[in-house]
Amino acid sequence: MSFLTDLFSGGANTLIDSVGKVLDNVITTKEEKLQLDNEILKADMQYQLDMKKLTNEEQAMVIGDIASARNREIQIASAPNSSWWTKNTQHVLAVGTITLILIFFYILVFMPDSISERSREIVLYILGIMSAILTQIYSYYFGSSAGSAAKDQTIKSLKR
Repeated sequence: MSFLTDLFSGGANTLIDSVGKVLDNVITTKEEKLQLDNEILKADMQYQLDMKKLTNEEQAMVIGDIASARNREIQIASAPNSSWWTKNTQHVLAVGTITLILIFFYILVFMPDSISERSREIVLYILGIMSAILTQIYSYYFGSSAGSAAKDQTIKSLKR
């Protein structure tokens, strides 16, 4: 959503400037220009307010999605009719992924001569993908804070 916000906020300012230049040629009195400037400022403030509302709604949806996933997890874990596999599938997949990553790291560090150069590239590629998955696993089990997301947004804005 931040991409859309950046796109529309930059486009809105350009549009306002362009309309203002055209209207300067049409409107001649100072009162008309002041009234138009006030209308443009009012429209810009309303636009900014609407964008903030959309950002807040988006954040509420993300938080609701997280809460829904957590409630689903609680319902499955506490359901008396659920099988062991149903209750533990995510945990088994998480532990399996971590185990595979550790095996790949072990092979790369302690047995580098046992794999060919072509196989090494494949192992590194797979390890990169699995490292991204590992990040998602840690985010799921240990949480990813809204503060972290805000920090990422701040860093992105500073890079521009």
